[in-house]
Amino acid sequence: MKTIGNLRLPPLLFLLALCWSCVDEIDLTQGLPLPDGIVVSGRLLVGTDVAEAEVILEELFRFENSNRPAQIVTAEVRVVNEDGQELPLVYRNGVYRGSVPAGDPAFRTSEGMRFSVLVTTREGANYASEPEELLPPIVPTSARAVPGTAEVINASGVPENRPAMEYLLSTPLRYADGSAAYVRWLMDEYYAQTDESTDTITGIKTCYINLPFEGTKVKVLGNVGGDTPSLTDFSLGKNPISFRYAEGNYMEIRQEAISREAFDYYSQVNAIASQELSIFEPPGGPIVGNVRSVEGTTTNVFGYFYVASPAIIRVPVTRAEAGNPVFACPLTAGMPPPVNRCTDCLVASNTSTTVRPPWWEL
Repeated sequence: MKTIGNLRLPPLLFLLALCWSCVDEIDLTQGLPLPDGIVVSGRLLVGTDVAEAEVILEELFRFENSNRPAQIVTAEVRVVNEDGQELPLVYRNGVYRGSVPAGDPAFRTSEGMRFSVLVTTREGANYASEPEELLPPIVPTSARAVPGTAEVINASGVPENRPAMEYLLSTPLRYADGSAAYVRWLMDEYYAQTDESTDTITGIKTCYINLPFEGTKVKVLGNVGGDTPSLTDFSLGKNPISFRYAEGNYMEIRQEAISREAFDYYSQVNAIASQELSIFEPPGGPIVGNVRSVEGTTTNVFGYFYVASPAIIRVPVTRAEAGNPVFACPLTAGMPPPVNRCTDCLVASNTSTTVRPPWWEL
């Protein structure tokens, strides 16, 4: 749970939590109540093998003591292409999800096609997003990690510099026809960890774990004036070095080519998230998304639905390149819980697995 203290934040800061690297809860119990409304936020990602759609629905209420949104779990949600073909989404673990093999004629996902999300609630209210065009992918030319330092807050609440790996990316910012491109990055960290299990069945094992990289959840950049043809060694963030670099580490960078409208939306989200407001400052204005109420009965409809064909690049870092950090086990803390990442590395996260990723070469 992330708690933001006596801070009056704009209602649409909720949307920062819906940007898909992971979903955080933001508790806005302080400050003024949010307006009644609905958040419809999602994406359709078209890969080489499969097209996957995800949508989150949340309802906002005027509560006296809480501004937490309530998830909508009983709606009918589908993604529709310009041919009228529909991909139904099913609610699972907080998200409406659906997928279809790439190239399936029952739901075409060709470049240049336009897609929308349609939502019908149990009460019969209908919401729809403006059509978004599936643009060609923008493929990075290279990515690398370099050692450096990052400022972190220590256990005493004091900022200090610690060793870190900085991730740099080079990429074009124009399409083949010379037109300007707009990109969005999301990053996931993968690392290996060996436990000290005494289980007579599993024994000591190595797990492969992935976690969303918190530093750049909604980082976007665009060739706004058309005069920035490319980026060279653009910094996507720094990751403090820890045991996660002790047995091999990959940073997976997903670069999504998005529309100018999606770029403007996420730029606004970033601008609001970076503001350090006091309770004496006026709140920021609303963020204009691309979702509307079909009947016009809901005034406050927030969120954005976008489509992209992501390009993925992975940056490996060996233990030596990270400065030989300490291993995860044994735990140095006194009186660790009876089940922990060293007694069973499968509990390190809900993504822990003993199945080695096919691309893992460290």
